[in-house]
Amino acid sequence: MYKNKAVMVAVILAIVAIFVVFASTSVFKDDSQERYGEVSSPESEAMTEEAEIASTAVKDESTEALAQNEAGGVNETVTEHMEDSQEAVPETVVEDEVEATPTPTQELQSKAGDMMAEAESAAAGMAEDAETAAADIAQEAEQVVEEAKQAATGGEMHIVTAQGLKYSPLVIQIQPGDTVAWENMPTHDTQSIEGLIPEGAEAWHSELGKNYERTFSQEGIYVYKCTPHIGAGMGGAIIVGDPVNLDAIKAADAKGAEGRLARKAIAAAEAM
Repeated sequence: MYKNKAVMVAVILAIVAIFVVFASTSVFKDDSQERYGEVSSPESEAMTEEAEIASTAVKDESTEALAQNEAGGVNETVTEHMEDSQEAVPETVVEDEVEATPTPTQELQSKAGDMMAEAESAAAGMAEDAETAAADIAQEAEQVVEEAKQAATGGEMHIVTAQGLKYSPLVIQIQPGDTVAWENMPTHDTQSIEGLIPEGAEAWHSELGKNYERTFSQEGIYVYKCTPHIGAGMGGAIIVGDPVNLDAIKAADAKGAEGRLARKAIAAAEAM
């Protein structure tokens, strides 16, 4: 009996001991977490204090700004910052954007364009001057050629023009060494009339349809005709120097159209 009681007492004591051990373990565990788990380091405490100070400053500034806004004005601090930022921007930036300075390349291109325009204008002026000069040179060349002919013959050039069925002028007076040129001769010729030129002078007959010129060196009266149109009275007379053969022309007593030409030559010679 005593043995059974002792066993029971031992069992109870063991249960009590186990309970005590379990209870003490749970108490120490919870206490350590509460006592040491939430303890912060000095660095974290300092950062926490700075954050609280900054937060307080922000709240104070925002509270002050709100107070100023509620008093009926725009936040002067913000306005001052905006004005300062606007004043900080240089005005020349906008002017530079509007009035940009041309680059050297652009200046060279502009100068090149001006030079090309001037060159074209000068070229046009030179072309006009060249045409005028060419016309003047051509005219001078013709005059030189004519003067050369006169120098070669020692006399002047006289022009007789065929106009319809007559020569103009009909009678001309020249000096020995002068030249007579017949022009506008598409269907005409010029031919000396036998017996109506000075004795010993050379007769002539030009090609039909071509202009012709002849130099006269011997004095006297020369009567000529257009062979195809002598029936219409087409012809003329040339008096070179003195009409030394005037009596011979009168004595020839030419008839028809040739006679009419001879009589006109005689009248002109007698009027000299």
